[in-house]
Amino acid sequence: MNDKFFCAISYNVHDSSVSFAQNNKVVLVLEAERIFRVKRKRCDESEMDELIKHGLTYLGIKIEDISYWTMTTLQNPILFQKENIFEESTGLPKDPYWKKFKICGDEKNVLIINHHLAHAASYLMSDFNNAIITTCDGGGDYNEKNGLSECVAVFAGNNNKIERINVNLENHISGKFYGACSYFLYGDIHCEGKMMALIAYGKPNESVISKLKENFKNLNSYSFEQSMGILKKLFPDITSGNISVSDKNVVDFASSVQKLFCDTRIENIKNIVSLSKSSNLVMAGGVSLNLDLNTEIINSFSNMKHFIAPCCDDTGQSLGALCYLISEVTGQKPVIELPYLGVGEENVYYNNLDIEKAVQTLLDDGIVVLHNGKAEIGPRSLGNRSLIARPDKIEIKRKLSENIKQREGYRPIAPVVLEDKVNDYFIGPKSSPYMLYKYQVKGSIKEKIIGATHNDGSARAQTVSKSSNAFLYDLIRSFGEKTGIYVLLNTSLNLKG
Repeated sequence: MNDKFFCAISYNVHDSSVSFAQNNKVVLVLEAERIFRVKRKRCDESEMDELIKHGLTYLGIKIEDISYWTMTTLQNPILFQKENIFEESTGLPKDPYWKKFKICGDEKNVLIINHHLAHAASYLMSDFNNAIITTCDGGGDYNEKNGLSECVAVFAGNNNKIERINVNLENHISGKFYGACSYFLYGDIHCEGKMMALIAYGKPNESVISKLKENFKNLNSYSFEQSMGILKKLFPDITSGNISVSDKNVVDFASSVQKLFCDTRIENIKNIVSLSKSSNLVMAGGVSLNLDLNTEIINSFSNMKHFIAPCCDDTGQSLGALCYLISEVTGQKPVIELPYLGVGEENVYYNNLDIEKAVQTLLDDGIVVLHNGKAEIGPRSLGNRSLIARPDKIEIKRKLSENIKQREGYRPIAPVVLEDKVNDYFIGPKSSPYMLYKYQVKGSIKEKIIGATHNDGSARAQTVSKSSNAFLYDLIRSFGEKTGIYVLLNTSLNLKG
């Protein structure tokens, strides 16, 4: 029987990507920023053709070998002004539909998948046979008739099928609110992660929360520029772009935003989970990169099993669409080996000498550059494309974060720890393979991992097992045997921009 190849493309507002599968197995996720060397790169049509061809060449196949195609709707120039992607009767994005479009100059039959369904399809990456799925981000498909972007949606997963649950989400908080507040602080987009780092320096202020609540609906739907005007009037003592952890107004504002956002989102999810008898919860969309929120959710819904994909934000759009396409065509859930689905060798070959050399570099206060195997997908560095350092010297953390990475001094570096020793160092989930949860560092060992400990005693730890990443596991274990510390610092190879 001949192999069938599948391809999914996603333009988005940012983070364009292409994903491929052979039969029902995902074999490659190609993020545009990795090829074009531009952070959060959005492709135009010619660049998307180039990205597709890059993937085909890497896999050693031709465009004629692709049997099935799919693409997502958001900011898709192939669809723009040619297709109405919303249902007239409901005002919701259309269910998936097939239509012929030109890709790389040739006409193809393409399955069109809306933005939030592509997020929700991360359910197909989980081990669950059923789940309630909630997606939340800063903006999805835009409906010109009502002038709104879909930012929150709810779905039910049952075996390999996903269906939208139509529910009133008018009062649900979204990533647009959070994004508007970070835009106000920094005067720029994509600064949500920076604002999250400020939370550790401030405390929620009831007056700030009250003002935000009063303007919640507008901040949840207006453009960032409109929201900027509102927030400037509400908080005249804060100057956009002037960020200092010693500025109480700034850090308390960030903490207040986080407090209101978490409390409201958890109440929203309580209403969502009541719609289903499933004990499994899948979360997707850019909001699922908010570690504090994720941790509060798993604590608030401890009776449920949880799944968040490593590419839960828009970096996972083409992969979600690909998973949906495989399910639609084959009637099966896709075979997918998270998170290492990027370019690179399938296996990592190393010996004890390789480990010893890397450990000695760490002991000499050096930085180890890891470029091993297949690249991880999503925005988190998970050990195959990483800068690694020892965690017990704050000057090493500063060298890595501020000098090499050129990041703000108040932003933390993530620790990576052996999964079987995570509770020796941290209080939190037993497993965090994708670095998506917040931990508290145990007081007795804070000095031992001072470079990994944030201002409030927290850390966004990644846990690693021998089966998930053998080289990284052996590196940490060997470092631990020599120092007594089974933790290292881990950050991405990306430099600023």
